[in-house]
Amino acid sequence: MPFLLGVFLLVSVARAEGIALIVNAENPVVTLSRSQVTDFFLKKNKRWADGVPVRFFDRADGTDERKQFLRDFVQKSSRDIELYWIGQKLYSGHSAPSQIASDSMVEIMVSRFPGALGYVSESYELTKPVKKIPATGL
Repeated sequence: MPFLLGVFLLVSVARAEGIALIVNAENPVVTLSRSQVTDFFLKKNKRWADGVPVRFFDRADGTDERKQFLRDFVQKSSRDIELYWIGQKLYSGHSAPSQIASDSMVEIMVSRFPGALGYVSESYELTKPVKKIPATGL
């Protein structure tokens, strides 16, 4: 029985890990609000304050990181977001952000584009020219 309790606690801790927003190291931003992140994700705002275009990198559908991002920032289900992007493609021509499967690939992509924004597991150790920034309003 103690073994099962230990496994349960380990699973609970693993799922409790958060996500961290990351931007290109050249980006002067030091914090973002939940609403700013949501507007960038939904392409309601497509430029940073300095005029640089935003390039948002999403995580692959079904990943724990994406589930947490949609819950904490966008406050919509994966299905709601899928329907949103179908409507956007039809009416405005906007397509959903690129979906990436791993923390390391998100980091690589964010490091390559000055206006990039993405999210990784909170415990992920950065090695590329990107920086973690805090989110407010969560």
